[in-house]
Amino acid sequence: MKQPILLLILFLGSVCLLAQNSGTVFQNNRLNGENPSFNPDWAPFYHGVASGDPLEDRVIIWTRVTPDVIDGQSIDVSWKVATDVELEQVVQSGIFTTDASTDYTVKVDATGLEAGQTYYYSFSALGANSLTGRTKTTPSGDQSAHLKFGVVSCSNYQAGYFNAYGRLAERNDLDAILHLGDYIYEYGNSVYGADSLFDVRQLEPATEILSLADYRARYSTYRLDTNLIRVHQQHPFITVWDDHETANDSYKDGAQNHNPETEGDWETRKATGKQVYFEWMPIRDNENKRVYRKISYGNLMDLIMLDTRLEGREMQINDVLDSTLHDSLRTILGSEQKAWLLDQLANSTARWKVIGQQVIFSELNVGWAALVDDNFEYYDVESQFLDIWDGYPAERKQLMDFIKENEIDNVVILTGDFHTTFAFDVVDDPIDVTFQPSPFGEIPFFTSPNYNPETGEGALAVEFACPSINSANFDENVDLESAITFQASINQPIIPFPGFELGNPNEHMRYTNLIEHGFFILDVKADSAQADYYFTPILEITDSMSIGESWYTGNGHNYLKKADMPAAPKAMQDSPAPNNPPMVTNTREEDLSRKFALLGVYPNPFQKQNTLHYSLAETAQVQIDLYDLNGRMLRSLVNERMPAGIYSLELNGENLDSGTYTYRILIDEQLVNAKIILSR
Repeated sequence: MKQPILLLILFLGSVCLLAQNSGTVFQNNRLNGENPSFNPDWAPFYHGVASGDPLEDRVIIWTRVTPDVIDGQSIDVSWKVATDVELEQVVQSGIFTTDASTDYTVKVDATGLEAGQTYYYSFSALGANSLTGRTKTTPSGDQSAHLKFGVVSCSNYQAGYFNAYGRLAERNDLDAILHLGDYIYEYGNSVYGADSLFDVRQLEPATEILSLADYRARYSTYRLDTNLIRVHQQHPFITVWDDHETANDSYKDGAQNHNPETEGDWETRKATGKQVYFEWMPIRDNENKRVYRKISYGNLMDLIMLDTRLEGREMQINDVLDSTLHDSLRTILGSEQKAWLLDQLANSTARWKVIGQQVIFSELNVGWAALVDDNFEYYDVESQFLDIWDGYPAERKQLMDFIKENEIDNVVILTGDFHTTFAFDVVDDPIDVTFQPSPFGEIPFFTSPNYNPETGEGALAVEFACPSINSANFDENVDLESAITFQASINQPIIPFPGFELGNPNEHMRYTNLIEHGFFILDVKADSAQADYYFTPILEITDSMSIGESWYTGNGHNYLKKADMPAAPKAMQDSPAPNNPPMVTNTREEDLSRKFALLGVYPNPFQKQNTLHYSLAETAQVQIDLYDLNGRMLRSLVNERMPAGIYSLELNGENLDSGTYTYRILIDEQLVNAKIILSR
């Protein structure tokens, strides 16, 4: 039997490859279920629409307009919000001006809306309409007795298809999607994902993302995925970032996957990641680009979103025996955010206090896996998992003590990051470990003096951890047999040797699934909060979905029970937004719009390297030349017949003088120009 200890190696490092030649083209032959690259009928709104951060009287609405010609011009984009899907009963409207400084993204805080209402919205620019989006404001007071949320995290473009997003887009009874981080991944092509999909879901850019241009192009590539477009179109999102929106295992002052000697200043990279996140995500802007915030759903629920990554987290300590691990001042939140969180918990008058955050809060307790491998000790295994709250035990205990001392009921923690399904009773010190002699040497024995799994006594809160959309879990990191073995061992009496039963160190882990991907639906009513788990395949485009287990906590109980079935749908279902934009007179070049999309020119102005980001909807002859201001051709960059896909061309300006240049782009017989400025 393969050793379960190998399952502890979850993440791989990445390699940063920087193209240095004068004109390098990277191809992305994308197959997203409906279109090979982009939908030409949606021009110039190829990336769809999105909404987020709903409040009682407002909601963020978002789109990205892609001009045919990029020459530094600004674009006026009109928007409207209506109460009907046909967009005839308009309640708010306006004009938003966008330009290259925000990557032609459009973000409007649509105010003056009514609480607890479903709305539809759209944008218009360059003679065309966007998709119609559907969104919803939060209820006030006792307006809502039933809430439902889709809870997701960890979508790695090269790990598989976003089928889970597609299934969530089909639902018509959700109040919002809660995305708990790892919306994108920073790695380059073929570094972290499924070998079978590296060629068909290539990343843009092909290298690890470091610069402003890189991060923008990566979000652009993700947001052309049809399933992701559809789920944003149908539901408002409430989001926080995790580590991969900047770099793996990031913290306030650095990251495991960031080398300052070869990848530049961390503060610059962190600021860039934050900037592009706020450009491309439907999150409400704020001066400090903070993502921790509270969104109230009337008297029924307060949603408290945290940042356990970039706001205040100290560097990880990867040794459970290191005495500094238990320092009372050691923090994952930072002092300001922690004080804010405690204030929210203490002063909330809502029935349910739901905390959305990135990493597992409950104790994991999997050191027993070392018993099957003589090369590892108990604490070696425990030390593998200190990127979660296990690596900040004093602050976790401070939070649990606060909940206990202030008698705060109905705290529900929602967690992403770990790529696997868990449902926990949150317990302060759920086990005691003692090492006792046996015929096979000293082995750990476990008791649970502070917790009774039969009655829930000792539990202070509950935690639901969501599976990944598609990022690798245990079976993909090792193999299916080992993952199933490890999964079966959790929450079962551990008997490593005949006659020796050690007790169960994972009784507070009420449910686990280590091998499937998907999401859960959080169902909130006055008497219960329930998580219903759903799983989807990832290596093929499919509509199939299976149902996992359902677990709930009752009002005032603070511990979990297994439900017989998923919670019932809402009595009222919303009408979905339509699949295609409303028709208008299109003034664009019809033939060109069907073949080619100029997605971006980054950065502009530039100092050393410029990236041309574009896509073909069908096979075409592509010729791209570089011209100077006097009309002289300086370089031939591309001249070949190319299949449908997403591409980038990287221009090295090392041997060019400062000044204005033009990409002359000929797609079959259609000409597009893109002006760039080299400024040293």
